[in-house]
Amino acid sequence: MFDVILNLIAASIFLRVSAVSPAGLNLPANTLPLAEKKIEARLPERDRAGESLGVQVTARSFIVVEPESGSVLYEKNSQDPRAIASITKLMTALVFLDRAPDWTKPVTMMPEDFRDGAQPSLLIGDQVTVKDLFYAMMVASSNEAANALARSTGLSPVDFIDQMNLHARLLRMDDSQFVEPTGLSAGNQASAEDVIKLIKVAFSHSEMRQAGASKNYTVQILNKKLSRRLESTDKILKQDFGIGDNGYKIELGKTGFINAAGYCFASQVRDDQNRQLLIAVLGSSSTYDRFTDTKSLAYWVFNNYKW
Repeated sequence: MFDVILNLIAASIFLRVSAVSPAGLNLPANTLPLAEKKIEARLPERDRAGESLGVQVTARSFIVVEPESGSVLYEKNSQDPRAIASITKLMTALVFLDRAPDWTKPVTMMPEDFRDGAQPSLLIGDQVTVKDLFYAMMVASSNEAANALARSTGLSPVDFIDQMNLHARLLRMDDSQFVEPTGLSAGNQASAEDVIKLIKVAFSHSEMRQAGASKNYTVQILNKKLSRRLESTDKILKQDFGIGDNGYKIELGKTGFINAAGYCFASQVRDDQNRQLLIAVLGSSSTYDRFTDTKSLAYWVFNNYKW
């Protein structure tokens, strides 16, 4: 524990004095936390002052951020910690990527990888590569894949969770805590503001972008000589919305749901003018509402701000 505290203090000092990635954390140099990001991009400005959103957003908390400047363009209860369900898997992925994984390493699914929850994508005894585990976790939000991926790092469960929380502190996710790698526990919590800090870094990794942008993925079961096709839980991924010059689409996304969290969605959105937004909605009323909430927020911001 003393070593962990020392590492955290050292990493915190390092973040304050350097614009490069902190040692031991695989962060690209341009992905500093929002609070420390130098504002060099053009700041978005309200173009239609006074207009309200015009639709009801069911999410208990949400935030819309322009990533280059870090400007918060719309928010509600964005600093309130909430259960984030499978958005947790983005932090699991960061810890996994930080271990410089061997993508071709075979892993056999064990009984301890499985929990009560969503329909499993993999079965006990299936042997798959680490890469397929990663995609199963990111595309189909497979809980057993998340557990097996954490196990593949060689870290004990306790040490893996410690690394998740250390990464959160390094990213200035001050309202966050993690207790396991899948998101099935309500103990995995973050504010919507913290979720933006997480996806800003997570989506900067090429592996995360590729997986997060995949509508489906085929897993190869090595020891059974068969394949299994998995579908993305992001039901609006890459769909075109808006009309004419107001068009936009969801480029990347990660869903989450447990009863304690409600329906959650963290996404990266881009419009036809190449403007980008990061959006986190937490606690929407239904699986469709989290997507409708995201679309409504994106549409309103793109039509009420200019930059």
